[in-house]
Order: sequence, then structure tokens, then C-alpha cells
Amino acid sequence: MKKTFLYYLLAVTLIASCRKDTHVFDKSPDERINETLTAYQQAISGSAYGWNGNLVTGSGGFYRFYFSFDNNNRVKMYSDWDSSTASVLKESSYRLKALQQPSLIFDTYSYIHILADPDAGVNGGTYGVGLKSDFEFRIDTVTADSISLTGRQNGSKLSLRKATQGDLAVWQNKQVQAGVVSFRNFWKFLLYWRRLNYGGTQYELQFDSTSKNVTISWMAGGQAQTVKRGYYFWANGVSFSDPVINGSQTVPGFTITGFNGSTQVMNVTVNGTAATITGYNGPPINPDVKNAAARWAAQSGAGDNYWISVDGFHVNGVDDAYNIKSLKTDTTKYFYLLYKTNPGSVDAFFPVFLDSAKNSLVANYRSWLVMTITPSTGRTRFAETSQAPSDPWPAGPAGDTRTQMLNPNGFYFVQSSSYSYDMVSVADAKVWLTWYWIF
Repeated sequence: MKKTFLYYLLAVTLIASCRKDTHVFDKSPDERINETLTAYQQAISGSAYGWNGNLVTGSGGFYRFYFSFDNNNRVKMYSDWDSSTASVLKESSYRLKALQQPSLIFDTYSYIHILADPDAGVNGGTYGVGLKSDFEFRIDTVTADSISLTGRQNGSKLSLRKATQGDLAVWQNKQVQAGVVSFRNFWKFLLYWRRLNYGGTQYELQFDSTSKNVTISWMAGGQAQTVKRGYYFWANGVSFSDPVINGSQTVPGFTITGFNGSTQVMNVTVNGTAATITGYNGPPINPDVKNAAARWAAQSGAGDNYWISVDGFHVNGVDDAYNIKSLKTDTTKYFYLLYKTNPGSVDAFFPVFLDSAKNSLVANYRSWLVMTITPSTGRTRFAETSQAPSDPWPAGPAGDTRTQMLNPNGFYFVQSSSYSYDMVSVADAKVWLTWYWIF
């Protein structure tokens, strides 16, 4: 036993002596980290014409940036966020730092911070989280011409690719700004449905400007096809994050060459070929329309939840066409329209008023409705079973709103964002109402 113990001590001593003289790395961890950061610094500042940056937020929004990094921790950038950020070069500071792994940190407020700003008033996102973006990124991979990064807070994805002299010129010559400005005309179509007419195919376009995504739908072989893409503003137009592939036809986006408000035609080019975007007054292509109304109803039917609309109906290019926001009583003022589905019973539809002290809500002109969905088309109709006997809808803004809601032709529902649905008139696509989910 004693001899065995001595052999054990000898073995431990030999192993320890071997470990003492054996080095897995020939440099300390700090030296290796500093070398890695130096290599990343050389890479990030070594692109002669800067970097094109694509940022996909944690909520799926797609945004285009331009970055030029120097060796003095300064970065210059453009962004397609709006016409100002697309044309004014912004300079701020950045750092490369070893956190849990090497990271790129934009450490003073810049265009990239707009998306991550927790104030929804800044970016139209959600209060407290903004658009679920980041300004601190861990570095995942670095190659000769690209860098991939992941946001440390919300997991947003930032990909950098070396820009060419031509890419930089697109920003400097304000062609991205021109794309942002020209695209505003897209929202001037009187008809809700808009279609890109290219190469003998009509592509239905549904843009979500909050998340910077677009849903593209078309018919192929008698079947409805639909894809979702991010989009960004580029040289005088819109580019998709990935091209739309329709057989031998590829649609990478479109360049806007003009818009005629009188004829309601937007002239564009696709792959250098002339095309148009026009309004369409008829059944939509997107197959999700068949399911959207049921989702909308189920969401409000779960618990004490409901949908609201502030502006009421949009008609022929006019928001709040019936002037519903003018409604008031001696002690209250119109606040919003409300719709609450009640599975197994009748639904509630009425305007909500806010009292003069702004601390109490009052329901006026209450109607009880039955909602009927045609599964094959998604067409949804509302029929009134009763009104509050002592409080009928008065003529004017309130009565016009009720009459439109009860249009026997019904509506199509379209999920327009993660928190909103559009209800589009079947009889006239120049009429629609947007419902918002704020609870």
C-alpha cells in the first residue's frame, strides 16, 4: 500500500512537471485578444470606399447603411431611414472592444441609434424597445470583403460588405435620398391595391413601412404565389433584400422614373426595362387575405381585448373622410372607434369618448354586430342585430361611419403590420379603415 502511494505521488509529480513546460499557446490571452482587435481594426478601416451595411432588426425590419471607419475611432455614415439621413453624412465615434468576445460599439448617438431608441416617438416602434435593434455588436466573422455581426441586446444582424466607388457615389449624389422621396408617391394611390406590371405579370405590392418589409404576390400556373422581403432605398428607387424569382423572371426591385397623380400611374424600370405600378380595384392576390379576418377576430375575442381606429374610414385619398374626429358632446370628445369580438355572442362596435377631465371613457352610439367570413375568399360582412335603444347613431360623421361599416358587400382584411390590420371595402378599394392593437 505504501509503495503504491509512492508510485502515485511520482506520477502526479511527473505530470505536473510536464504541464509546467508545455504551452498550448505561445502568447498570453491578453496578447492574443489585442492581436485580434488590431486585425479587426485594420480590416474595418481598410476599405478604400467604406462599407455597405444591411441591418436586420430583431423584429425583422430591413435597413441600409453606409459606413466609413478610420483609425481614430471615428465613423461616418448614411442611412436610408429618411431623406435627411440618406443625404447628410453623419460623423460619430466607435470602439472595438473585447467584451465576452470582440465587439464593435457605436458609442455616441448616430443614425444607427435611431432604430434602437426606446422612445417610440423617434422611430415608430414600441415604447421601451424601439424597433428591437442594437448599437453594440459582437463580431462573428471577418473575410477579405465582408464582416458579419450580431447585436448584443436584441440579436439584430448587421452585415458589412466593402463598398465600391460607385456605391459611395450613389449616396454622395443623393440618389438614395431621391429614392426615399420618390417612394412617397406610392402612398398617393387612391386604390388600396397596388400592382407592379412587369414582363406580362402583375405583382401585388404590400409595403409595411414600419418594419421595412414588403409582401409580393402574383399568379403563376393558376396558383397564387407570395413572398416576403426586406426592402431598402437605393439609386432612385427600391431594392429588395433578395430578388423575387418567378420562373425565368427576376425582380430585384424597381427604379422610380415618375408619378402621374391624375392618371394614377407610377413609371418605373425593372432590370432596365420600362414597367408601371398602378392601382387595382378588385379581389387581392395575396392568399393570406383568406385567413386574416379570422386572425383579427380571434385576437380581439381572447379575453378583454379589442381593436381601435382613430381616423375612421379613409375614402378616395382622404383620411377621416367622414370627419368622425369632430364628434363631441357637452362634456366629452371623440377618442376612437372600438370593435370587440365576442365568440358565441354578438360583437360590440361603437365610438369611445374622453371626458373633459381626460380621466374617464364613455361609450356612445353602441351597436351589436354579427361578423360573417366567407372562407374561400376572406370576404367579411357585418350585420347589425341591434343598437342601444336610448342612444342611436346620429346623422353625419357617426351615421356615415355606421353605414359604411354595414356595407353589404363587405370587406377584405389585410395584416398591414405586427400590430395593425387594414379593412378594405370589396365594393370600392378607395375605401378602407385601419385597426390598431395597442393593448
